[in-house]
Amino acid sequence: MERLRVGIVGGRRRRQGLGPFVVRFLNQAGAEIGGLVGTREDTLDSAIADLKTRYGIEARGYLTLEALLEAESPTALAILSPANTHQGYLDAALEAGLHVLCEKPFVWGIDTLAETSRRIVRGFRARRLRLRENCPWPYTLPAYERLHPGALSRGVGRFEMLLSPVSTGVQMLGDAMPHALSLLQAIAPGEKVTLGQIHYSTRASDAPEVTVAFRFLSDGREVESEVRLLRQERQPREAGYGVDGCWAKRTVRMEDYALFFGDGGRTVEVPDPLELLVADFVNDLGDAAAGDDERRGAEIIQRMLLLDQLTRAYEGS
Repeated sequence: MERLRVGIVGGRRRRQGLGPFVVRFLNQAGAEIGGLVGTREDTLDSAIADLKTRYGIEARGYLTLEALLEAESPTALAILSPANTHQGYLDAALEAGLHVLCEKPFVWGIDTLAETSRRIVRGFRARRLRLRENCPWPYTLPAYERLHPGALSRGVGRFEMLLSPVSTGVQMLGDAMPHALSLLQAIAPGEKVTLGQIHYSTRASDAPEVTVAFRFLSDGREVESEVRLLRQERQPREAGYGVDGCWAKRTVRMEDYALFFGDGGRTVEVPDPLELLVADFVNDLGDAAAGDDERRGAEIIQRMLLLDQLTRAYEGS
């Protein structure tokens, strides 16, 4: 089988971006990196040099997606650029017939988050192209089960999460809330999902901490939910989640970036969820029968509908 080639849009680290890590995991999973797209020659050269120095990955650089597609003929595209550029790259990938791994939020900076997401997902589905949004937190659930055996099987009544985005205001919701929503979709899945009684502790754009409380309503079930967003620049940033009071606080061993969940003196190691998600994406591309594209597409549409509810409530509309 011919080696898979993945083009990259936005491979820089830049604040909380995960570009270099996604590229590394794509390469580890067996994909060939078919070029990088950047907006300026200096930043593009910096991203290429960083990948070579850190991981020994050599990639050619392009200033437009059109140039990359013509020169590299990739099978898939990893969209890791700023969120408000995602829609344009998704549409271009769909037209070119490429599978896509897209950073979260799926689309952003428009008034029609849910409608646009639905159109794009249906377009990919019609052409039988694989489409994934980079929401890796559900891959931590097996580790959570090891830390709290049986906690998820008893029926979930309350969900809490702590995240530490570097952004503020409504952008903070786009950066952080897809993580919480993807976990809720995993632990309380349903075809008909919405949010009720959304409440923010503050809407001040410069607030160092914001808590959003809401009811996650899924096929008649109700999960009382609270997400605390604590703005942090330092690494490693605080994160974790709890189900019915059973918490898993994430810690990072900085010398090798190993991840752990801990609670009450107990600790379990957590396989890197981003690495697992990227490996799944590559493996699915290599197996025409693999994957669950319809379910994953439906989850993207759900998440964007819920994120739309959250942003409209934050903005008072």
